Amino acid sequence: LSVIAAAPPCRADKLYDDILQGRLDEASSLLSERITAANRDGNTLFYQSLLEQDAGRSAKLMEAALRASVDVEYQELIYLRLAQYYYFSGQTAKLSEHLANYRARYENGRYQQEMRRLSILADEKAGAYESAINQCDRYLLRSGSDADVQWGKIDKARIMREFNKQIAASQFLRELSREREGEGVPIALYLLADDAIRHNKTDDALFYYSMLREAYKASVGLEALVTRMANLETGGTSDEAERMTGTFYSVQVGVFAEKENARNMARKFKPYDKKVEIKNKVVSDKRYNVVYVGHFENYEAARRFQEKLELAFGEVFQVVAR
Repeated sequence: LSVIAAAPPCRADKLYDDILQGRLDEASSLLSERITAANRDGNTLFYQSLLEQDAGRSAKLMEAALRASVDVEYQELIYLRLAQYYYFSGQTAKLSEHLANYRARYENGRYQQEMRRLSILADEKAGAYESAINQCDRYLLRSGSDADVQWGKIDKARIMREFNKQIAASQFLRELSREREGEGVPIALYLLADDAIRHNKTDDALFYYSMLREAYKASVGLEALVTRMANLETGGTSDEAERMTGTFYSVQVGVFAEKENARNMARKFKPYDKKVEIKNKVVSDKRYNVVYVGHFENYEAARRFQEKLELAFGEVFQVVAR
């Protein structure tokens, strides 16, 4: 009897598999047959919630599925989806109650870390930054994978920024940005670029933007960074080179961790008949390759060339004194 109760019928298995595989028309057809037959058990309500396009109605169906004794294998997933819905819909009181119920029911549940993150995000949204940071620390202690650790560091750094602990937050982000891989690395680079833009640090903004663009070309937010960097104040005056003996200006067009990527970038500027150079730069004990284009005696000439390149490439570049 327990085996029968735990396993959904074959037809239900196929319906759920159709949903997971994106065969939504077929799943809808099967579901219609079940509903027409007045079979409104928990599983049917759960499948219906997955096919419902309106988030609010989907949540109502999931709540009904729990009350209707949906199969055990789906219950914990429903708790997770409802917690996500309560968070994104701003139902913080309901979310807190729901998270408490989940912890009481699933002491060793497979979504414990996801639920802890939602609790952290709820505190952050409510402005309870100290509580959110304490929860981040507990989350990191319980992290069992590199991905969990990276998400914990991202959350803690982001909340520390909002809690006016910018130095500690930046340290977290810089450490994470130097890791070889992981979902948190591009987010760290984005947040570092965002911080630099906020504080009008053009060099740092372009540095982190360039690193993000090199390693994660399809990253969400690249275009937004370009737009914001275009509005940054630029330094330099037309007589600065004369005041600083030996100083000249170039347009910095990229910063790359990989030498070959820097070479590929440099080749794109050969047609402009300007000197193109790749120079080493060490940041936080890591070596990078910076691509410079042109030698100009004054800032204004370099600035005009910069504008020409930005128009041609649709990117943000920087005039630098060398």
